[in-house]
Amino acid sequence: MFDTDAALDKAVRLFWQRGYEATSMADLVAETGVAAASLYAAFDNKAGLFAAAIERYAATFSVHLYAPINDPALSTYEAVKGLLERAASSFSEPGTPAGCFMYSAAAAVSPASADIECLLRDKRIAAEALLIERLQRGAAQGELAANTDPAVLGKFINTVMEGMSVQARDGATINELLSIAKMALDRWPAAI
Repeated sequence: MFDTDAALDKAVRLFWQRGYEATSMADLVAETGVAAASLYAAFDNKAGLFAAAIERYAATFSVHLYAPINDPALSTYEAVKGLLERAASSFSEPGTPAGCFMYSAAAAVSPASADIECLLRDKRIAAEALLIERLQRGAAQGELAANTDPAVLGKFINTVMEGMSVQARDGATINELLSIAKMALDRWPAAI
């Protein structure tokens, strides 16, 4: 028996650093300290372990990242500001790989691993849908300019976050990422 959460946390970090394709089962055994037979028994194969790592990331890092979007006490603007600020902080946090696992891992998946890309895409689409739902509520409450399309605004914010992830992977500092977030927020379609 082994601590599944601890092993998944280590697997998340390794997949986050190297991507799906470049991470071997031998790498995962070495990183987690769990015997190959035990990993195979728990997850079937590398794809199963990666799928579990995606779920672990979603239940830990993503929950923290998207917490402002789910906070009803915040205005829509404050929620999006919180999301972008948390992205800047999380994507550049010492002790974790730079950027966002969901974006970074997707960049390193070959066409031969279409099922893995599908898992990542589904998680990214679900996160974007959560953001768009919040923006739709804000629009319905009069918090956005009347001509604002919440779906387009959600895609814009998501694109900014994807870019922040890439910038972080390329060495951008938290202050640089916060400046990007501020520039995006400066274009906020406030109700008049």
